Amino acid sequence: MINYGTFFFTNIVSMTVLTVCLCLLAWNNRKVTGMKWIAAGMVVFLIKLVLQGLEGQIPEILSSMLALQLYLIAFILQMIGLRWFVVRKPMQRVPWLLVVIGLLLAIYTWMFLHKIPHSNDVLNVPLVIVCGMSAWILLKHGRGPFTAVSRVGAVILIGDMIVSAYRGVLTSLSFSPWELVHVKTDPRWMYSLAAMAFLATCLVMCVLWFVVTELSKELAEQARTDPLTGALNRRAMEESALRETTRSIRYGHLPCMIVLDIDHFKHLNDTRGHAAGDAALQALVNQIKPMMRVNDVLARTGGEEFTILLPNTTASAGIMAAERVRQTVEALEVPFFEDEPIRFTISAGVAQLDPAQGGWEGMMRRADAAMYEAKESGRNSVRPIARFNEQAALKVAAPIL
Repeated sequence: MINYGTFFFTNIVSMTVLTVCLCLLAWNNRKVTGMKWIAAGMVVFLIKLVLQGLEGQIPEILSSMLALQLYLIAFILQMIGLRWFVVRKPMQRVPWLLVVIGLLLAIYTWMFLHKIPHSNDVLNVPLVIVCGMSAWILLKHGRGPFTAVSRVGAVILIGDMIVSAYRGVLTSLSFSPWELVHVKTDPRWMYSLAAMAFLATCLVMCVLWFVVTELSKELAEQARTDPLTGALNRRAMEESALRETTRSIRYGHLPCMIVLDIDHFKHLNDTRGHAAGDAALQALVNQIKPMMRVNDVLARTGGEEFTILLPNTTASAGIMAAERVRQTVEALEVPFFEDEPIRFTISAGVAQLDPAQGGWEGMMRRADAAMYEAKESGRNSVRPIARFNEQAALKVAAPIL
C-alpha cells in the first residue's frame, strides 16, 4: 500500500522540478506561445498538488474544492498550449469558454458549500471532456514534424481521460467530496492517484518533445530562409525547383521562373546608406509575397537578385505576373526615417521550363539572361526569353505510360 504522505511529498518535489524547467523554457523561448500556456498550467497543477497533499491539515474548501477547480483550469491551459503547437491559430469563442468555465466553477462552489451530493461531477465531467478534446485536437491537427509526438500525446491524454473518469465515478459512489480523509486508506484511490501522477510526468516529457520539435523546425526553417528579407535562400530555391521539375516531368505541367533584380542598387547603397538598401530589399519581398499563390516560391538568390518559381504556369502567364510585380514596385514608396521615401524599380526576366535545355538549371540561366537583357535595354522592364516549342516541351515532359 502506498503511503499517502510519502507519495505526495515525492510527487510535489518531482513536479516542482519539472515545473521550474518548463517555466525556464517558456521564459527563454517566448516566441513559442504554447509553452507559456503549458507552463502556466503546470504552475496551477503544482498548487493543486500542494493543496491536495495537505488534506486533513487545511480546510476542505482548500484541499478538496479549490484543488479540483485548479485541476480543471490546469487541463484547460494545457489544452490551449498543445493546440498552439499543432493549429497555430487563435482560439475562437474564447469569451464563451471563459463564461462556461466561470459558470461551472460558480455552480460547483455553491453545491460544495451546501454539501449537495455528487457536486464533484460538475467539474469531473468537464475534466474528462477537456482531456478527450485535447487528444482529438492532437490526432486531427498533428501533422508533419509533430505527427509522432501528437500521437503519443493523444495516447497519454486518453489515459488521463480514462483514469479521471474512473476517479470521478469512485468519488461519487464511495466518498463525500467534503470528507476525503478515508480515501488515504483506499487502495483504489491511491493507485489511481499514482496513475494520474505517472501520466502527468509522461505528459511533461511529451511537452518537452513538442518544444524540441518546434525548435528543430525553427532551425531548419532558418537554414532555408534569408534572415534579412524572410524569403527563402538559394539552396531552398534549388530544392524547390528540383522538386517542381520532377513533378512537372511526371505530370506534364511546366513551371515558369522569374528572375528580377533591383535597378541601380549599388547607387542606392552609396547615396543613402546600406540601411536604405536593406529597407528596399525588405519592402520588395513584402510587396511580392501577397501577390503570390500558395505554391509559388520566392527566394533571394543574390545580393539584390530574387527568383520566383511559378508551378504550372505558361510563359505568357509568367510574363504577366512579372509585369504586375514591376508595376507594383515602380509605384512603391518605402518610408525611410525622416528622409524622403525610397523609390526604386526592377528589371525582370522570364523563362519557362524546357526539359530539352537543361531542366531547372537551364530555366534559371535563361531567365537570368533575359533579366540582363532587360537591364541593357534601359531597366525597369520585363523581358521573356526566346520562345520555344511549347507543345514539343510538353511531349518531353509527359510521363511515359
